[in-house]
Amino acid sequence: MGQPIRNITIVGGGTTGWLAALFLVTRLQGAVRRGELDIHLIESDRIPIIGVGESLSPSMATTLEQLGIPEDDFIRDTDATFKVAGYFVGWDEADDGRPLSWVNPFVGFMTAGWEFERYELTGAPYGDGPDYARVVSPCREAIELRKSPKMRGQKPFEHVLRYAYHTNAAAFAPFLRKHAEARGVRRTGADVVGATRDPRGHISAIKLEDGREVPVELVIDASGFSSVLHHKVMGVPLVDYSHILLNDRAVVTQLAHANPDEPLEPATRATALPHGWAFRVPLYHRTGNGFIYSSQHCSDEAAANEFAGYLGGNARVEDMRVIPMRVGRTQRSWEGNCIALGLAAGFVEPLEASAIFTVETSVKWLLHYFPDSDWEPALRDRYNSRVTDLYDEVADYIALHYRLSRREDTSYWRAQRHEMKVSDRLEQNLSIWRHTLPVRADFASTNYFDENTYIAALFGKGFYRGRELQPMREVDARNWAGLKQNITSAHARALGMLPDHRAVLTEIRARASG
Repeated sequence: MGQPIRNITIVGGGTTGWLAALFLVTRLQGAVRRGELDIHLIESDRIPIIGVGESLSPSMATTLEQLGIPEDDFIRDTDATFKVAGYFVGWDEADDGRPLSWVNPFVGFMTAGWEFERYELTGAPYGDGPDYARVVSPCREAIELRKSPKMRGQKPFEHVLRYAYHTNAAAFAPFLRKHAEARGVRRTGADVVGATRDPRGHISAIKLEDGREVPVELVIDASGFSSVLHHKVMGVPLVDYSHILLNDRAVVTQLAHANPDEPLEPATRATALPHGWAFRVPLYHRTGNGFIYSSQHCSDEAAANEFAGYLGGNARVEDMRVIPMRVGRTQRSWEGNCIALGLAAGFVEPLEASAIFTVETSVKWLLHYFPDSDWEPALRDRYNSRVTDLYDEVADYIALHYRLSRREDTSYWRAQRHEMKVSDRLEQNLSIWRHTLPVRADFASTNYFDENTYIAALFGKGFYRGRELQPMREVDARNWAGLKQNITSAHARALGMLPDHRAVLTEIRARASG
């Protein structure tokens, strides 16, 4: 067995770099305290953080708790709000042309599935029949009523409804940095311009713009789309997703709330527009807004104008920033002694708030498959396999949203429906799901999306419009009615005990430590 790794160097800060640093210094704290491990983060003082607001996944609450981060402080210092679902508007149309909306809830009183085939779909015209997500989850009502997922006075991380966060990306990274440095992470402000490699092909030293060279042992590339080490030095190619995901640009802006006491929606909205879709991330003091589009169908100027027209009010084109997106994943996330994280490892458009989740998950896997000086190939290969599956899983689920859209009003939406490819596995699953509901065995991996998230999307998008699935299945109508009443009553009790979203956040911010 080889010797323990004694030096971890992270190139790039932002949310990715500092979250990785905090994970590593927390989980490896014993070695850091004994002086057996040095964790060193190098970041440019000139490169801004990408993003106007991060919509996070439900796993972040668990991550913060595991890292010993006070939730109250996090909410106050990052302008955070709660999120109980993704809310999709205008992606699909009813038969009469009316725009439809649906939610993908984080919590639901799910049933075995077949009850909905028999009693919620058969004979009900789409758009007039029951809303699947509303039947199985109270989240849509919580969004519409601007409810908090927590009760007043609940302890940090306790909740009635499972939740994620919206957070200010520009504040989140400094918040993580503060805690990481307090636990022993060293920081150097400098631009990395290259690296030297040893005879094995490993990076032996990092070159800084001021001429210094920093010896390294294990290197994490968190340098974003530029991937200054993993791609430019190690030469690992990108697996392009452009054949399945058309969007490659974003225009973003921040807007103040029209009213300081404006009720806060506990959801990320994704609203389809003629040439893309717009997200709205409500923070405590403002909103983060973005328009995701394809450069093949819309110029940057046209996109900004379309987005400004949608936002209305005080939105100004001159305040917007265009961000090119490199959509795809690296062929191998771990190459030699260099591990790519965040945007350096891959990016799938932000429709399902997967970017930070991939960082959280990848760092946890790195700790599980952590190398020593022998650099065992089996550890690297298993890590790479799992990360590849994760990115492909996210790409599949996002591609589903476009493939099943009913919009035909612009060349953009026609291309999304008819020209873009999907993976062979998703194509096969869609053929199977025309006859039955998704089950766990249908998926190669379910790290982020499982059968329940797919069922919510399929019902929400009208995939089962006019279908009767497995009609030979029977369930007693009285039993189903009783079950549905129990679910409805449970939802009513949950919603009845939940207070206003902004009011709970105001209380949390007031009790945060100094």
